[in-house]
Amino acid sequence: MLDEFLRTLEHGPAYWAYVLVAAAAAVEYVFPPIPGDTVALFAVALAIRAQLHWAFVYLAMTAGALLGGFAAWAFGVWLANHEDAWPAFLKTPGAMRALDAVRRGYARHGSMYLAANRFLPALRAFFFVGAGLSRMNAAPVLLYGGISAAVWNALLMGAGYAIGNNWDVLQDVTERYAVATFVLVLIAVTGVVARFIWDSRRG
Repeated sequence: MLDEFLRTLEHGPAYWAYVLVAAAAAVEYVFPPIPGDTVALFAVALAIRAQLHWAFVYLAMTAGALLGGFAAWAFGVWLANHEDAWPAFLKTPGAMRALDAVRRGYARHGSMYLAANRFLPALRAFFFVGAGLSRMNAAPVLLYGGISAAVWNALLMGAGYAIGNNWDVLQDVTERYAVATFVLVLIAVTGVVARFIWDSRRG
């Protein structure tokens, strides 16, 4: 399916390619397994070959990320407004303490979390859901989420032009980065979960 999607990018009309790039960047925040960066990298490779205009590729990636992040934030707000409907295990004292910790963290460092979101593949959506759960206003969410997307996409474009017209190398570099960041985040999440379980048992 992904191969067919990439072929559509390469051989379809240019305007349709920009729409698909934006859609992939947005859907990644709604359904994280979608490989948004893979589509973005392929678009960068096409921009290097002058099949697509680099500025429109960049704008499509950034606009899509903003749209998807906003949708994830809105979902978080919806969850915050419907706590009564949450399952019982999310209403335990330990779970509520964890939620309070998340909200305190966003109150102090929310802008930093959102500015870092784009640099953590596969986990990006959760930063925006957390912002929604913490009831952050839309303006700072869009501002810092936009800054993160703009910087990350600029790095992708720069890496693409530095490596040149070599799709395989470009993809390999980003996959290695994604694996490394995933391992680091997994270690951190394991620590948080262990703390949550410990607090729940104490409570």
